[in-house]
Amino acid sequence: MPEGRDVVITGIGAVTPIGVGTESFWRALCEGQGGVRKLPFTSGCIGPENIGALIEDFDPKAFVRPRKALKVMCRELQTAFAASQLAFADSGFEAYLGQHPDFDRSRIGTVFGSEMFYGSPLELADTIRRVADDDGMAEVADFGGAAMRDIFPLWMLKYLPNMAACHVGIAVQAFGPNNTIVLGDASGPAALIESASCITRGIADVMLSGATGNRVNESGMIYRGVVPLATPRENLADSSRPFAPDRDGAVGGEAAATIVIESAELARQRGQRPLATLAGSAVRFVPGTERGSCRAIELALQAALDQSGAAFDDVGLVVSHAMGDPQQDAAELAALQNLLPQTPVCAPMAATGHCGAATGTLHLVVAVLALQNGVVPPTRSAPFLADDFPLPIFSTPQPLKKACVVVINHSAQGHATAVVLKP
Repeated sequence: MPEGRDVVITGIGAVTPIGVGTESFWRALCEGQGGVRKLPFTSGCIGPENIGALIEDFDPKAFVRPRKALKVMCRELQTAFAASQLAFADSGFEAYLGQHPDFDRSRIGTVFGSEMFYGSPLELADTIRRVADDDGMAEVADFGGAAMRDIFPLWMLKYLPNMAACHVGIAVQAFGPNNTIVLGDASGPAALIESASCITRGIADVMLSGATGNRVNESGMIYRGVVPLATPRENLADSSRPFAPDRDGAVGGEAAATIVIESAELARQRGQRPLATLAGSAVRFVPGTERGSCRAIELALQAALDQSGAAFDDVGLVVSHAMGDPQQDAAELAALQNLLPQTPVCAPMAATGHCGAATGTLHLVVAVLALQNGVVPPTRSAPFLADDFPLPIFSTPQPLKKACVVVINHSAQGHATAVVLKP
């Protein structure tokens, strides 16, 4: 990284549709498990709008302290808080602060990638019924006053995109930089780049960089239409098909992930072995006439590798953003064919679905785990790829032969990020 301070990753945490905690998530990913299923709040025949990858067996009460904070946390904030608690403990920094209570908390910061959070329509169902006339039609003019009487006074705090960074910062007493980045699918990596900048510029020593997202919220699914939805397959878990020739859209999911980064000198000082080094990163934007931008991905890849000092031949794994959208997958495939045609690729969204703003940070967690385990994880949709598919994608775990991993994320509008991790 520039400006002379090396940045290392010392902790990771993840709350995902295929596992809560990095150990269970990694095991499920390597076993080829899939999180896509019928959504519980839907009825009728199976269609694109009523399948998704939900987090199961998640109890926010096991993570959120103080418990009363749950009143002002929507599900996305709860999962973000849980992922951050897991990452902070994993980094050893929680224990370190207990042993060093005089540590300057203004040197700890928090930056999260986020998006718009949506409440459930059920929150207002009783109010709508109460203002309805005898024919069941709601009197719109009466709704505002009734809603003001019924809604919890702090209701809005549950859905503000910046509240993940806020809650986490308060919980760990991080009095340093606090920010939120909203950049679509690239939100999480953009937050990591901003977090690393805080360290390289010398305004912080430790940063919690996370992201949270949800593409299976009942209200949110009504409003989102940028990316087409996938056709459900006979086995619903096979519906998310990145790079497959019959792909026709994405499957929604939900997740949260957090990464603890710090200056290399602080990690050495406290005797913490880094999980990975943040060697290079870049954000680029090139708008186009279709969803995604091959050129933006190429520019981000080249810039991140240049910054890291690595060559294209040094990369042992690309953690791909492919989701099943015909246009965005094609843009990324073209970029990888141009720059990294022989490099193994993993597409985690085949297992987790598209988890909105959380996707990029979750993929960074995959990259760290790949380095730690020396493994290229499989891609669940690999068996559905064309026989002549030009990139190495595997249906079983493979050895990681080169200790340099690149994470790519990009948006439909033309943003692209690339992050390079090394041991």
